[in-house]
Amino acid sequence: MLLLVANGRGSRGLARNRAFFRFQYPLLAAAVALALSALYSYPYASNSAMAAGLQAYLSWYARMVGSVISAIDSHVVVSGNRIIGPMFSMSIVQTCDAMDVAILLVAALAAFPMPLRRRAVAVPGSVLFLMLINIARLCVLYWLGVHAPGWFNRTHETLAPLFLVACAVAFFLGATLGAKGSSRGRLVQGSQAS
Repeated sequence: MLLLVANGRGSRGLARNRAFFRFQYPLLAAAVALALSALYSYPYASNSAMAAGLQAYLSWYARMVGSVISAIDSHVVVSGNRIIGPMFSMSIVQTCDAMDVAILLVAALAAFPMPLRRRAVAVPGSVLFLMLINIARLCVLYWLGVHAPGWFNRTHETLAPLFLVACAVAFFLGATLGAKGSSRGRLVQGSQAS
């Protein structure tokens, strides 16, 4: 049996822990997610520095994906945010970069009660992890566009997003399972805890 023990504070500590996970944690995670989503999704003026930065980021992302694809298909070229092949082309636009899933994962990790050192590794690690998974996803989508176009839309719109969410959940569980916050509580194995 797995029990949550509140660092020797008895039932008052457990109640505080429950209150955190019932109210504070979801509110803090939602606030972080809303702020990051607003920053990423805001409709910036096309001549603004933020719009130019987003476009440069998406072009860089396309170059990353294009470099992986070009190892298999040497005729692929990247122009801006477009990956152009002899039989299939695709554009990397906002949301193609899995930023929506990354924002939710970052918010969940940033709000989760764990030591700062662990959080400092988990948050950037989650972004890198999802970026690598997403680059693989985009390469698979390119391959489907060339070799199995009938599967492209189903995979792009349903299967691949579910896979990204499953990967994010797995990362969250791996990063937080057994996390010992300095004042939040600890997980203890056993049939009884006092």
